[in-house]
Amino acid sequence: MTTKTPHGTLTLARAKVGERLRVVSICHECPDSGRLRELGFYDTAEVRKISDGAAMICSVFGMRVAIGRDLGEHVRVEKVAA
Repeated sequence: MTTKTPHGTLTLARAKVGERLRVVSICHECPDSGRLRELGFYDTAEVRKISDGAAMICSVFGMRVAIGRDLGEHVRVEKVAA
């Protein structure tokens, strides 16, 4: 189930596979927020979720990056029009 916040955003972990997304924010309390940014998950970056499971695979700037679902819960995204 895809749960949205009032502002039309959702977490990367809750986004559907194949969706084109834009990073809105990363939780500042997340101890791995710096690492997520190093991997390319920074504000306004476009991401496509390729697969879902215990580890999610996302395409970021043409690279495939795997992150755990727990980290994906810290990345707020919004859908990008096709």
